[in-house]
Amino acid sequence: MQPVRMSFKQGGRVNFGAAPEAVPDRLSPVFDPEAPSQLPTAVTLFINGKFTLQPSTGVQRVACNLLCALDARLAARLAAAQHRPTGRVVLLLPHGAPAPTLRHIETLVVGHHAMPSHWWEQYQLPLAARGGLLLNLSGSAPLLARRQVCMLHDAAVFDHAASYTAAFRYWYQALFWLLARRQTTLLTVSAFSRLRLSQCLGIAAGRLGIVHHGGEHLRDTPPDDSVLARFGLLPGQYFLAVGSANPSKNFDRLERAFEQMHDRRGVKLVIVGAADARVFAGQAQWAPGLDVIRTGRVDDAALKALYQQATALVFPSLYEGFGLPPLEAMACACPVAASNAAAVPEVCGDAALYFDPASVDQISAAMQRLLDDPALRERLRQAGLLRAQVFSWGQAAELLQAQLQPQLLQARALGAVGCAVP
Repeated sequence: MQPVRMSFKQGGRVNFGAAPEAVPDRLSPVFDPEAPSQLPTAVTLFINGKFTLQPSTGVQRVACNLLCALDARLAARLAAAQHRPTGRVVLLLPHGAPAPTLRHIETLVVGHHAMPSHWWEQYQLPLAARGGLLLNLSGSAPLLARRQVCMLHDAAVFDHAASYTAAFRYWYQALFWLLARRQTTLLTVSAFSRLRLSQCLGIAAGRLGIVHHGGEHLRDTPPDDSVLARFGLLPGQYFLAVGSANPSKNFDRLERAFEQMHDRRGVKLVIVGAADARVFAGQAQWAPGLDVIRTGRVDDAALKALYQQATALVFPSLYEGFGLPPLEAMACACPVAASNAAAVPEVCGDAALYFDPASVDQISAAMQRLLDDPALRERLRQAGLLRAQVFSWGQAAELLQAQLQPQLLQARALGAVGCAVP
């Protein structure tokens, strides 16, 4: 079975590509055809599709890849079970959202044309999902939904509150706290995030299930090597950093560390990612230093080429709930130097050269060491390829399905039905 293909710009909008093969019949899909306790009345699983309209940072990339991996897994299980579908999985979309082509999961546009996405999520979405179970994959969720599962990616709005605008952090602090007070099923992406969320929200760590990320989503994307010429780069002659313009990404120290290197030998520093003044605080106008290039948004093909041709990825983040760029780099055979903070060591294991992200001297020394030592780069390259195999979107979808199944069975017992959506 061919996987669903999709691509999007780093920091841009989601762009779902068409599936290589069309689904001949639009049957109502089943969530788990092999469940031993199928009840006469099935429950519809609704998925919050607001993320398809949002600028694509790591959270939106995770939601996209989980959606497609879940779709592929459900389609494969349905084909293997050879059952008639008994329940539905429906991606609910606001008007104007790009509709992905999926084999098994239905898509449905709901709500009013002119409603902003935030209010669509808070009012129209819970109304449309009222007869089933709602799955929220990108951190936000409607307060009015009765039965829902919410993925909270990190506790950054508590731990690094100053990185966000006041409106953003107050809303998400309140939202997370209220979700934790209810019987909402909560998910997160790492053991670190589970610990910090449980401590910040005053709940038992066991309330949060873990569904990790995958790292192979660039595997089938042909690299666009022309991106090097576009930015005046040579293969192996630049360090790469990837992330949004969040102050916690620590790019100011990274630039100072780069300038402090005693022998750069003509290498450059390339920073990929976009800013969002509505979300992140303290985004002053930044003038890149000598040999520092900020590309802004790039698509997946360009990003893959930048990973493959870089001297190394340098990931100096002060705070991560998971940390997707190091995993992407490893899957592209790019050596990684990374922060020893938050969830980063949990993800990178023994496949990264670590430094203290608060120390400009340590960041600079790590970069110099990677530049000077080809054997170290090769060791990290091989270790990274092995580490990347530990994480896959297929495994993540399996973990997600395991978390959802008890909630669907409970919803059935409470009388939720697979109803039509207005």
